[in-house]
Amino acid sequence: MPASLTHSDLLWQDMAMPDATGPVRLAPLKTLASDHFWALVLFPADWQRLRPGHYEVDEDFLLLSGDLAINERQWHAQEHGFVPAHTLRQRTFSERGCLACARFHGRPRWQAGPSRGKPATGICHRPSWQGLPATDFLGLGRAPRVFEHAGMSQWLLSPALRAALGSRTPPFDELDLSTVDAALEPAFWARLSSDLAAP
Repeated sequence: MPASLTHSDLLWQDMAMPDATGPVRLAPLKTLASDHFWALVLFPADWQRLRPGHYEVDEDFLLLSGDLAINERQWHAQEHGFVPAHTLRQRTFSERGCLACARFHGRPRWQAGPSRGKPATGICHRPSWQGLPATDFLGLGRAPRVFEHAGMSQWLLSPALRAALGSRTPPFDELDLSTVDAALEPAFWARLSSDLAAP
């Protein structure tokens, strides 16, 4: 079965954040990538890091509501971000608070100050998924491919397209966004092999 969940599976907990104004609320998500950390993260209003630092693993996130700023980039609801490993996060804050679906591509450990390594790319900001072009998805229909990294593609699938997919593929990470917030447009956030999902 896919690594999916329902609203009743969400176990929220307070998580202390180093060098920050306070904790965040976090609900871990099931993932088939054993070395990854995938979670829903709820930031309170006016949350911020108090000094610069970095992670030594890549992070990508889908912002479901609110606002989040990292350095000079700012994200709003329904936008995707990618912050490569070793990026110095000079400034991280949320003015109104936000809810993000975040994936660290390894074990996240906040390190104060700059990294000895160099980021492979710059920070990436994708616009609202509602404005992304839809492409063919396994010949079953069309859907926006939001992000591709390290041989994996992340898609937003409509309920009809997810139903058409059924169990035709090996298990994959997915999250029914409507179980997180009923105000969100129904969609499944799905992460599959790029080879599998290629047109």
